[in-house]
Amino acid sequence: MRKIWILSLLAAIIVSLGIFTFNSFGKEDSAGQKSDVTKFSEKIDRILKNQEDIIARLTDIRQELDVIRVRASAR
Repeated sequence: MRKIWILSLLAAIIVSLGIFTFNSFGKEDSAGQKSDVTKFSEKIDRILKNQEDIIARLTDIRQELDVIRVRASAR
């Protein structure tokens, strides 16, 4: 019974992520008549920029953790 509940929860998460993905890529920009390739390229660039921001934040967090570890070991 527990496996069925976990599998149904997992299936619901996968379906909701799929719908979210289709909605985010399905929105059309009202900035004029652009080709599909240009729109897709801009969306990919936006995703890559978000990933770069996340990586930069994770690097900052890692540096802060190193400082915290050094301070904790000094005590």
